[in-house]
Amino acid sequence: MSYPKARLLLGVSGVGTFVVLATLALALGLPVAWSRDLGDFEVISTAIALYVIVSAPFDWLGGYFLPRAYGLRCDTAGDFAGRWARAVSVQAGVMGVCLAGVLSAGRAGGLPGAGAAFGLCMVALVVLQAPLARVVAGLRDEGGEPVSGRGGVSVRRYMSADPGFTGGVVGPPGGESIVIPAHWRQRLSPWNLQAILTRRRHAVTKRARAFGIGAAVLWNLGGFVCTALLVPGADVTTAGGLLTLALGLGLWTFVGLLALPTPSRRAVYAIDQSTANENRLGRQTLATAIRQVHDLQHDELRRGAWIETVFHPIPALDHRLDNLASVDTKTVMWPWHLARTSLFLSWACFGFLSRAVHCNVGLPDMWVLLPSD
Repeated sequence: MSYPKARLLLGVSGVGTFVVLATLALALGLPVAWSRDLGDFEVISTAIALYVIVSAPFDWLGGYFLPRAYGLRCDTAGDFAGRWARAVSVQAGVMGVCLAGVLSAGRAGGLPGAGAAFGLCMVALVVLQAPLARVVAGLRDEGGEPVSGRGGVSVRRYMSADPGFTGGVVGPPGGESIVIPAHWRQRLSPWNLQAILTRRRHAVTKRARAFGIGAAVLWNLGGFVCTALLVPGADVTTAGGLLTLALGLGLWTFVGLLALPTPSRRAVYAIDQSTANENRLGRQTLATAIRQVHDLQHDELRRGAWIETVFHPIPALDHRLDNLASVDTKTVMWPWHLARTSLFLSWACFGFLSRAVHCNVGLPDMWVLLPSD
């Protein structure tokens, strides 16, 4: 079995475990019954602790055992334990603060107040994504690229020990920065690196990235409201009721894992085409750059249609190269990075699936900046 397939199997197992446990807890009304005589802090902290315990085996398999088995990383158990503990502690702290904020707002303003607090927490996560990524994963900011500032979007280099780290785009719309792995300066040719930077600037200047953030916020907010209105026991004025809501929102997130990869893949194709049409480096250089980055990720060359439709928001390499080979001068922008942005923003209400998926399970470097095209 290849490394990508092993990670897919692990991700499916982890997500499936959480979905089954959440469904059982909701069906039995456990959050409300269990929390009836407990204080808010006890309920929230215990729920997060249980989440860490259930996640731990999948994290260790995905972050320690699988990479070692395939010769991709050789961390000692102690090194991985330290990185994992730091990342888990920071994520737990962020989730706890957000849950407490949503609960307080719910008591003061009902569902509208709680929804507003949830939305503000997601906005805060967008604004703080870069420093949060550095704290969670211990990433080191190596400073700006010589090409910073061209096209109005600055570039930062982050040092990561994980070969799968891709960086991405961070910051609120209008104040974005591009993040790239520091080792790409050595691993990619100057022209190919320029092509990747140009492509990411297109995601910003064509508003595809802003579209993706907006769509992710609306998707999560829609799930928050629907869960609060439809799931028995869900409310925003008690800790048990909010935990019920959070579990229901996790099931909504699971629906997103199935539905959101399709518009995300279309966004990848659209940005590829837009960049190729306007990039003076040419289609062949862009195709070569995409191939080089793909090789650094140890990803698959091709996938079956239904596997990609259900599980992968970034198309297989062959599909992207086929798309680039056909010229489309009237591309329509789709919400870029929608599926994985919604996962990160789900931290704002106990997003227990946010680091259980195949692309980042056990890999703290990709918990905040999930793998990007």
